[in-house]
Amino acid sequence: MDTQAKPPPKGILKKTNPIAETTSAELDAATKARNLAIHHASIIHDRRKISDTISDAVIALSKLPSGASATPPPSAASPSDDDAVSFTSQIRLFQPSDYDELIEERNCLGKCGYVLCPKPRIKVNQTGEFKLVNFGRKDFAIVPKKEMERWCSQACARRAMYIKVQLNETAAWERAGIEGIQIELYQEASSSGNRGKTSDPAGEIAKDLRSLKLEADRKAASDARELALERGDTGEKAQKRRVAVKVKEKDVSNAPAEPSLDQNNDGHLLLEGYKPKFDAQQQKDHVG
Repeated sequence: MDTQAKPPPKGILKKTNPIAETTSAELDAATKARNLAIHHASIIHDRRKISDTISDAVIALSKLPSGASATPPPSAASPSDDDAVSFTSQIRLFQPSDYDELIEERNCLGKCGYVLCPKPRIKVNQTGEFKLVNFGRKDFAIVPKKEMERWCSQACARRAMYIKVQLNETAAWERAGIEGIQIELYQEASSSGNRGKTSDPAGEIAKDLRSLKLEADRKAASDARELALERGDTGEKAQKRRVAVKVKEKDVSNAPAEPSLDQNNDGHLLLEGYKPKFDAQQQKDHVG
């Protein structure tokens, strides 16, 4: 009798590794996901960098104008060339909200809100939130006191608002690569550099704003086309999806008839078969 134990039978299938091997498709998917994450991270980094640049510009412009010891000292009407170039170059990518932050930063330092003005802002010595301006005259107005205290004069307020209307609401990172964006200073009426010129500054600003709006419209149209392509909406598919809807009024051939008045067995009036809420005297008068 054989007392030796028989060895267990061996399988003919190849043993697999418990840790599945990564296929090439999975590697490609992981590489694409990593590249996409790096791409989005770089976009966020670039946007953050532009935002930091604008914040640094707010701090730098709040310290202008420079050269207060120059002879003659610079003024808001005739600033130094270096300050004017620095102002117009750093404010190119500003949004109106960024410009408001710049004005507020200068006001906190006690300066006029206009960047190229060396004078301090005025302070209205009265209580309340509003001030009566030019009382008893045709140009009478009620102005918020906070708005008046942002400037040293109405002339600087005009100069500052002239800059603000040139700024665009579009995000700064969408305009960073556009070299044609230029900011113009307010042309003073008494400026020697403006003599002999017949150009209209307001017209030039309106022209620039129209060009910026046209550029924004073109970008919106381009984004819409790209979105349609991503969704698979070609010209033929979009044309097939259109449904022609026609609105036609109903023809009324029969004119409305007058309501009928009858009497029931009790002598009550019936309006179109229903008993109206008439009192006895009205019924008697109507029957009589």
